[in-house]
Amino acid sequence: MTYREAIEFLETLYDSEKDIKPRYPDSLDEYYAFLELLGNPQEGLRGFHIAGTKGKGSTAYILSEILKSQGYRVGLFLSPHIFDIRERIQINGEWIGEADFARHMEKIKPYVRARGWRSVFEILTTMAFLHFKEKEVDFCVFEVGLGGRLDATNVIRVEDGIITSISLDHTHVLGDTVEEIAREKCGIIKEGMRIISQPQRRSVERIIRKMVREKKAGVYFLGEEIPFEVVRASLNGTEFYFADRKYTVSLIGRHQALNVGVALASADMAGVVEDEEKIEEALKNLSFPGRFQILKDDPLIIADGAHNVDSARRLKETVEEVLGENVSLIYGSLRRKDVRGILGVLKDIAKEIYFVPVNSPRSHTPEHLKEEAEVVRISGEVCETLERALSFASRNPPVLITGSLYLCAEAVKLFSAPPVPGRP
Repeated sequence: MTYREAIEFLETLYDSEKDIKPRYPDSLDEYYAFLELLGNPQEGLRGFHIAGTKGKGSTAYILSEILKSQGYRVGLFLSPHIFDIRERIQINGEWIGEADFARHMEKIKPYVRARGWRSVFEILTTMAFLHFKEKEVDFCVFEVGLGGRLDATNVIRVEDGIITSISLDHTHVLGDTVEEIAREKCGIIKEGMRIISQPQRRSVERIIRKMVREKKAGVYFLGEEIPFEVVRASLNGTEFYFADRKYTVSLIGRHQALNVGVALASADMAGVVEDEEKIEEALKNLSFPGRFQILKDDPLIIADGAHNVDSARRLKETVEEVLGENVSLIYGSLRRKDVRGILGVLKDIAKEIYFVPVNSPRSHTPEHLKEEAEVVRISGEVCETLERALSFASRNPPVLITGSLYLCAEAVKLFSAPPVPGRP
């Protein structure tokens, strides 16, 4: 099987990321049965499992870089991809090669329909299991795709888990309240695990602590059991104290300090931190696409993948602290997002707004975004392409592109900014 043939086969399978009304499994039983046919490649992997609404991708990447700085060979599984499907499966920052991708797919293909129909996400998760085991990684870091309890990544059995900020998103499958969503996310908690959590609203914290007790696990909250304080954020990065030691991370925004904090705590709790100076150096050189990423300095153009109300609030706070002035906002969104709520937050930092399409079958049209905005008395201009919006917005910088990671990917490609570190 060639790489092209592997991709073509994958495209014949159900892809929830392209579905306007994505399906969610009732159980993981069929997936477990499928994995058994492949020799249970998920077993025996040592690592970390990360769930949450916002920040789980950044946290997974940060944790992998911390582990790598300590000399470990680290497998990283992320979703969705920004540039290339292979970036979802990485070892020490390098994407899975086309030959390995094709070879693993050839092994998987005969069993895809043996136990029901497996999805694209399940196949890629399985490929990560196979690849990490074959390459004998020391640790693997798995980001949950959606939810937690019924996510394909939840078949792994690891000792350490992280729960990032939990808020409303994907309510059509995870529940209508943040408490219902929290219960789904907490599905990754298993007996005896060490769980590190970012600060949560009180109702969510109570759910996490309750589920940890039920599973006889342990939980440590940043800012409570774990000493933590953010100092400041600027265009040069973010400063914070963790356990009485001051760190600077190149990622911009107080929320990124929280992501680093839980990653540091989890690595420390797992007993894998040996050289803190190497960690400090690694944190100063992080680069993750679509997270308050500076694409151009003059005029200043920034891309951020905020796509729910909570992430919009954090984006607003970052703009206010870091830039200290309003922005020309370019906004695109996928369907089933709270467009009115998000724009209701971002309007306070926008001096003008341009609505654009996202390169996805799930994209809202710019015309629909404008209509939604007008309902909450927000005005803006429709642009048929991101390039056209940029031609207008660049005359009145700084410019902020936001609403979807897929839109950020388009922006990054336009400016030839560096993609995922270690890209082949």
